[in-house]
Amino acid sequence: MTRHADPDTRRLQIAEALLSTLSERGLGGTTLADVAAAADVSVGLVQRYFRTKEELLIFGIEYVYQRATDRLHQVEVVPPVRDVVVGLMETFLPLDETRERELRVWLNFLTASLTSRRMAAIHQAATSELIDGITDALTAAQRTGELDGDLDPRTEAAAFVAFVDGLCLHHAATGDGYDATALREALVTYAERLFKRGAA
Repeated sequence: MTRHADPDTRRLQIAEALLSTLSERGLGGTTLADVAAAADVSVGLVQRYFRTKEELLIFGIEYVYQRATDRLHQVEVVPPVRDVVVGLMETFLPLDETRERELRVWLNFLTASLTSRRMAAIHQAATSELIDGITDALTAAQRTGELDGDLDPRTEAAAFVAFVDGLCLHHAATGDGYDATALREALVTYAERLFKRGAA
């Protein structure tokens, strides 16, 4: 990496180093010096962009959420809605090395959000935005007759998000017990039950 990289490139370089370090050492075991070493830059350069460890961590979790949002936008929105919803929620599952690392980082930030108002606010905003999106999709499914009109779309959306979060948590805790195949099958089964229960 050139010593004269532009600020945005530097920040992304440092963010990638942060994710790598956090996934290996956890939140408590990660220092600015660790991140600087992983990015192959000086601690002073890291502090030029992030004055404190908290600023760096907040940038890191926003970076993770932005990458998840970018994947959401890549899902093609075409009927049937059930397949769209499955595609959207699948983007959050740790199905490759990159998302596996993001999951480990996300779990560290969840712990931090219990004591940091700023991190909690970031998590709450991201979760609310996701639930809003799934709510809109389920509402559209009701209009097309794929989902029972008596169901509450927001309640079902919140439950769906919580279910996927639970899959991710159990994957992180048990590994082989929730491998990629099992994760996909569980997601599809949940969606099929929801839409079968509500099909007009």
